[in-house]
Amino acid sequence: MKVAILSDIHANLEALQAVLADAAQLQVTHYVGLGDVIGFNGDPAACVEQAAKHFSIAVRGNHEQALLQRGLFGVPLYTAMMDRTAAMLGTELVAHIRPLPRKVAWHGMTLVHASPVAGDEWHRIATVPEARAAFAAFTGRICFFGHTHRPAIYCEKEGKVSIIPVVYDAEGTFTLPLEQDCRYLINPGSVGQPRDLDYRAAYGLYEEETDTLTLRRTDYDVETAASKISRTGLPESFAADLKRGHTPTGD
Repeated sequence: MKVAILSDIHANLEALQAVLADAAQLQVTHYVGLGDVIGFNGDPAACVEQAAKHFSIAVRGNHEQALLQRGLFGVPLYTAMMDRTAAMLGTELVAHIRPLPRKVAWHGMTLVHASPVAGDEWHRIATVPEARAAFAAFTGRICFFGHTHRPAIYCEKEGKVSIIPVVYDAEGTFTLPLEQDCRYLINPGSVGQPRDLDYRAAYGLYEEETDTLTLRRTDYDVETAASKISRTGLPESFAADLKRGHTPTGD
């Protein structure tokens, strides 16, 4: 089984199409989604349709939650973005989003959007203490998560939590053979809105037979994607940040 792990697509159809094409060339057998298929970019309906077509399993992100619970972000600009998103989706695609769980176990892996830590808040995993709390909140060996829009790998071994640096090669690939005596928290990065100063779409691959993780970056038509952000009512600064792989929200 070779699994493609996609997170934070954020309505970026050009990035999603590039990732799906790249994964297909690598003979991926299953696709999983870690949430936030919608928000920020201009093609929510097409991205939800593609997710429904390809994903074997998926979880809800905070943007899906904000669609169903309008005003969740507490920022009028984002509430208006979700109003526009709902209009572009229509009732049928909104109904597809509604049953998505926040946490699911699948083939021995835990899948979440933000963190396995329980509660209504969308906790980030961006530090070793946050990773330590996350390790305590799930059973099993591997948890895939997203939300930060930055690739990251944490390992727990003999009670110690450490960060494994992600360094892509010239082809945009990072490969890590997993250790049997380690537990892992793995963020594959964002498909549609990377925030690590690399605009290329990011996703992950897990090959069960070899117990190997591969993180990949894929080029895509970022100019076209950026030109569609106006559909959401967001300012042009979001388009500029998309093109340079920078956070538009300061987090």
